[in-house]
Amino acid sequence: MIKSLILSLFFLFLLFFPKPVFAGTLSNVSDTITTSRPSSSASLASDQPTNSTQATIIDNGSIFLASDSGTLIGDQGEVYNAVTISSISPQNTPSQNQRIVYFAQSAPNSHHKGDSLTVPIKAMHTIKFTTATVIPSGGKIIISFQGGANTSASPSASTFAFNGLSEPVVKVNNANCSFTVQSPSITCTLSSQVLQNTTITIFLGCSAQTAGFCNIQAPTLINPTKTGVIGISDIWSVSLTTQDTTGNIIDTADTRVGIIESVQLKAVIPPSLTFTISGINNNAPINSGNTKGCTNTESTNTGLSSTATTLNLGSLSTGSINISAQLLTVTTNSQNGYVLSATSSGHLTNLSSGAWLSDSTTPQSMTSGTTWFGIHPCGLDTDQSLWGSGQTGGGAGAKYSWPTKTGNITLASRSNGPISSSLIEGEGLVSVEYAATIDSSVPAGVYSSTITYSATPTF
Repeated sequence: MIKSLILSLFFLFLLFFPKPVFAGTLSNVSDTITTSRPSSSASLASDQPTNSTQATIIDNGSIFLASDSGTLIGDQGEVYNAVTISSISPQNTPSQNQRIVYFAQSAPNSHHKGDSLTVPIKAMHTIKFTTATVIPSGGKIIISFQGGANTSASPSASTFAFNGLSEPVVKVNNANCSFTVQSPSITCTLSSQVLQNTTITIFLGCSAQTAGFCNIQAPTLINPTKTGVIGISDIWSVSLTTQDTTGNIIDTADTRVGIIESVQLKAVIPPSLTFTISGINNNAPINSGNTKGCTNTESTNTGLSSTATTLNLGSLSTGSINISAQLLTVTTNSQNGYVLSATSSGHLTNLSSGAWLSDSTTPQSMTSGTTWFGIHPCGLDTDQSLWGSGQTGGGAGAKYSWPTKTGNITLASRSNGPISSSLIEGEGLVSVEYAATIDSSVPAGVYSSTITYSATPTF
């Protein structure tokens, strides 16, 4: 009798005091962000006048990088100014505790001491986990960020700023959800059940996803500012909870996100320039070695090959135009190209008699039997509207000029770089044709001159 009474009481206890249900643990939980760089926010150390191209800030460790898009935020009705950062001054001594941030353009409105200069750093979050228990249709997945609610677009050290995060840029794989966003949490309400051991991926800041990969990123959440020691990450907690239809917790898990300064890399590539002059053989085309840039196939005809430092036009006569040539090659890693110019010691002159062949610093055509002497550059980098093209006797024939001691002439130029014939075949190559002809009035003798070429890169 007593045993029966005890058993009855035991079953009644089980009936009215059921065994507690303990939540399980989600597995393989992670939150991967597209950038862990902290947002930057610093107060102005002094009043800033209108149209200023810089701001003095209190150095709180915030890092402003070139090309950052920043905002000057006022707290007394000042107009917000969007600015692009160009550079920041080196850190001062601790007693000064100030730095100067330079802008790529002026900020039109004034701001007072204490206003903020901010650079919000946006990131996409990829949250992934594997269920431990079935989540029923109508159940929920809740993602909660550490810290208080913050939906503003200003960088904050209290949590990840949601910055207007909304359902169009919240995507999920392996679950059917309708999302509710209320900082600091995102809630997925399921329209169908999710089975045990299902890997779910939720993107915060993604416009389209396929099979667990974001196709169109739309980073929205703003990273917190840094509060700790430079070089040591601030660690933020992100918690995940699954619930049934009545709000009872099914499974939970936490993950961590690190926010740490970017590593600023620098490297120096020294400016480079090579400039060579090469001879061209007799009876060879003027465009030897430069067939893509120079179309003049006229051949040298002096009977003498040129070298890098010597050139002989041979015996001049009234019935022909004597032609020799050299190939000039310029390479440089300058982004702004180069200019090739020349000066000379003077006219092609007979030093004994003082007689000289006619020439001009302005390019002119040459006709056999009419005294003229000069050079003609040919190549991709030459100005054909100035120098003409083709051969000496053509309708659009080559034009020739000769520099003076003080009046240099430009033979070729390019405004973009780097310059290398391996990048664009023919660039940096200039075929220089030397030509002379005389009439019967020119005195006999040996005529000579010297030309000096100069290749100047623009860095």
